[in-house]
Amino acid sequence: MRERRKTLRAQTCLPGHAAFQRGSSAVECLVQALSASGARVHFPADVTAPRYFDLFIGQSGGPYRARVMWRHAREVGVTFLEGRTAPEVLLG
Repeated sequence: MRERRKTLRAQTCLPGHAAFQRGSSAVECLVQALSASGARVHFPADVTAPRYFDLFIGQSGGPYRARVMWRHAREVGVTFLEGRTAPEVLLG
């Protein structure tokens, strides 16, 4: 499979939560890969993430507005609608 990402993603294991419908509901998640432009997010079995949601990562504050680009089982790949600058992960 050809890599299509424009930025490098770091493998992570960061706690997070996703706020759906602009905060009317929220669910805990695990951010398993992270870059400045997107993330791979793991959800509990009974959660189906909507196409757009707000992602809070660790203790960094946020939120990061995310758009789902792919789905597989309980994981989604998201792209951030605005660049992420918080240093949850230092690459290099």
